[in-house]
Amino acid sequence: MLSKKINDALNKQMNKEFHAAYTYLATASYFEQEELGGFANFFRIQAQEEVQHAMKFFDYLHQVNGKPVLTAIDTPTSEFSSPLQAFEVSLANETKLAKDISEMFSFATTEGHAPTQIFLQWFINEQVEEEALFTRCIKRLKLVGKDATGLLTLDKEFSERTLDTAAAAE
Repeated sequence: MLSKKINDALNKQMNKEFHAAYTYLATASYFEQEELGGFANFFRIQAQEEVQHAMKFFDYLHQVNGKPVLTAIDTPTSEFSSPLQAFEVSLANETKLAKDISEMFSFATTEGHAPTQIFLQWFINEQVEEEALFTRCIKRLKLVGKDATGLLTLDKEFSERTLDTAAAAE
């Protein structure tokens, strides 16, 4: 049986994942305004991945006879001083999500709910990948600096990014 405490913690994280999706969509809007469609694509894909993450929590809650509860989503920022700042803010968000998931894993351990521990393992691995992705992007943006050619090269590369639907099915 799923305790109210575990149910509430899972709902809280589910809603954080939806907020992350909303944040990435707002960041995509910033890049659209800057005429950097590839960067916008990068963040649209990130938004879709976060919705997939939230839906994993939604589905898991139903599997364990929990009850998903959707909450209001705060308005995310869509103003940045540079592409670099947008990625730095995003890395900070991913780092926070990783911390939250780790804390929830510890909580599930304390509560003795092994199914939730197993469920959260996928997210722990995913957060390692997400933080590495944003760290690489930040390093590359720092290398490029304000060089327009370099920025447009990254924009072209990001325009080719697609959603990994296989990862969502795991």
